[in-house]
Amino acid sequence: MTTEISAPETVLSGMMRHWNQCTRKFTEVFEQHIGYMPQMVPMTDTELREVIDACNTAVAPFGKSVSDERWISYMDVVRWSQSARHIRDMEAFKAVCILNCVTFVWDDMDPALHDFDVFLPELRKICEKYYDEDGAQFALEGARTFITSDHMFRNSPIKEVLCNTSPEQYFRFRVTDVGVDFWMKMSYPIYRHREFTEHAKSSLAARMTTRGLAIVNDFYSYDREISLGQITNCFRLCDVSDQDSFEEFFQRRLDDIVEDVECIKSFDDVTRDVLLDLIYGNFIWTTSNKRYKAAVNNVNSRIQ
Repeated sequence: MTTEISAPETVLSGMMRHWNQCTRKFTEVFEQHIGYMPQMVPMTDTELREVIDACNTAVAPFGKSVSDERWISYMDVVRWSQSARHIRDMEAFKAVCILNCVTFVWDDMDPALHDFDVFLPELRKICEKYYDEDGAQFALEGARTFITSDHMFRNSPIKEVLCNTSPEQYFRFRVTDVGVDFWMKMSYPIYRHREFTEHAKSSLAARMTTRGLAIVNDFYSYDREISLGQITNCFRLCDVSDQDSFEEFFQRRLDDIVEDVECIKSFDDVTRDVLLDLIYGNFIWTTSNKRYKAAVNNVNSRIQ
């Protein structure tokens, strides 16, 4: 997978008019305030096949067929965003790949048409196979909370208020909705590190990284989400067609990321690296992955 950051071949209307300028600004912020570029976690062909086969088994109750290309597109966010230099448990790493991929499928389907209760036992099997008892408990609860929250709030008035009032309210909601708390609770066993474990379990790690993850995700997924009628995007709070208005709003969001990154630097060395690699790695994945190259393509379209 390449780390080259380039604009889509066909520049779209809407948010994509800002693609080159904003990608450059994101890059400058991450290079200046983080510096060290995360590395992609290597996996053997056998490990990749194991993860893909487990993913297919997990979503079998939905009767859906997912291509290997789509699974790998989902999986690569884990490979870029986990801190390769601190990984201690590759079995737990594979579990995060699987859980991440299958919850991506849930997000790409219409939950009103599917019964989460038939999905939960499959998630439980994954957790029990790859984690110890403590890790399995927290990972499963994180997955349950994330998917249940999505199912409850996708069309609720609470979501409408939180997403349309202010960036502050929006990012409070996104700690759970964008799955960052889930990410932390399924990821801490990878590192076997006492301080990061407690930051992940307490949700502090999720709160420290939500803005950096959501702002990047929202920028690059804006056109797709608008086309689907989704409201979970912070850039709906500004007029993206007005250059001055957009630039002012975007700069404030960059300032949010910088503030969080500078605070993260005060954590212990391992927690600091894990959180910064997550923020920076997510950006690398997002700007190089096919999922964000068009409003609709074969790895981001609705799974029917």
